[in-house]
Amino acid sequence: MGDTKKTCASCKRNITISSNFYKSYSKFDADNHMQICRKCLRESIDYNNIQTVKDTLTQINRPYIHSIWISSSEEAKNKNQDHFGLYIKTIQMKDFRDLTWKDSDDVEATKKASSSPTPSKEKESVNDELKIEQIESELQDNNRLDVIKMLGYDPFEFENDRDRRHLYNKLVDFLDEGTLEDGFKLPTVIEIVKTFNQLDKINNTISNMTTDVQSLTTNAGTIKSLIDAKDKLYKSVLALAKDNGISVNHNNNKSKGSGTLSGIIKQLQEKGFEESSVNLFDIETCAGMSQVADISNESIFKQLQFDENDYSAMLIEQREIIGDLSGKVTKYEEEIRVLKKELLKLTEKNI
Repeated sequence: MGDTKKTCASCKRNITISSNFYKSYSKFDADNHMQICRKCLRESIDYNNIQTVKDTLTQINRPYIHSIWISSSEEAKNKNQDHFGLYIKTIQMKDFRDLTWKDSDDVEATKKASSSPTPSKEKESVNDELKIEQIESELQDNNRLDVIKMLGYDPFEFENDRDRRHLYNKLVDFLDEGTLEDGFKLPTVIEIVKTFNQLDKINNTISNMTTDVQSLTTNAGTIKSLIDAKDKLYKSVLALAKDNGISVNHNNNKSKGSGTLSGIIKQLQEKGFEESSVNLFDIETCAGMSQVADISNESIFKQLQFDENDYSAMLIEQREIIGDLSGKVTKYEEEIRVLKKELLKLTEKNI
């Protein structure tokens, strides 16, 4: 079997299959080997131009997974072996061998839980996936609009569509008042969010490679390279967070009351979220808040000792407050009447 030969579709050389062609799991390759030889594939790649790598993978219909490509680069340097060859070796594993070019980047989440589901289960699975995708899409749209509203632009416009929902979700948590007002801190936060996304991809790849003992043994070098790359990325993120006062321990722009209800509502109003005012009104007028206020006032009243002069002063003050509030109510009622009248005119004109 090792002496079997075939002709390369590119260079037309008639050469031994086992030593000159990469294995293939495509149903269109009857001999279970690619149609283009290893030498031709390597010669078509310029490692200084990643696009040539993607073009080559397109021709052989294999996926481009960035995290695996990076880890293969580290392993190639350590072992002094061909980078592309190590990459192909990794994606020939059972977790990736069925993937094609259309599955490029972040493909780990696309693996099926079952290889032969029944029609009814398959239909239920599809419906569940559609519901999940719809929810994730709505969350992404909300987070994306919030981010654009606060920044004035889309920081992840050119990122992979699968990654964007995670990026928006993580970035929203970082966008406090201090970050938005700091021209240097903001791009740093965006860079940190992107780095965390790369770390997630590396973690997913490591999880797939350690699913069984055989896979773990075969890819020990690649796994070590991934762990080293992850360690470097973590250190980079921690250094950025410390230098820019982003983490809790090193935050140099802490604001008193920023975590209170009033503080949060104030921040939302400053960022242009008009719905926050409605939410604040609903919270302050709800039954629970009224009950808490009554209990608090009753407790204060029991602890204080009032004499006749105190009661007289309170009555005078209450009368002034009631008079002031009555005047405001009358004023606002008139404004509402005028607005209703204007609204009625516009409604009659079908505007």
